[in-house]
Amino acid sequence: MRKLTALGIRARPARNTTLMELSAELPAVVLSRLLGLHISAAEKWAKETAPTRAAYAAELSRRKTVHTSQ
Repeated sequence: MRKLTALGIRARPARNTTLMELSAELPAVVLSRLLGLHISAAEKWAKETAPTRAAYAAELSRRKTVHTSQ
């Protein structure tokens, strides 16, 4: 990442976004094994996305259901 930064390319925001998206989809242990992260780092990312998951679930439960006749 240092080489990219030296070239003026900011890779950390994209990396962080990707880690947040993956941690919202995968359990921490799977994220840790897939990416070679320490389990505590993977758990940290999972905790960061937990409010997002809860907010999303709450939003889904508030949506009106549209029933279509077949």
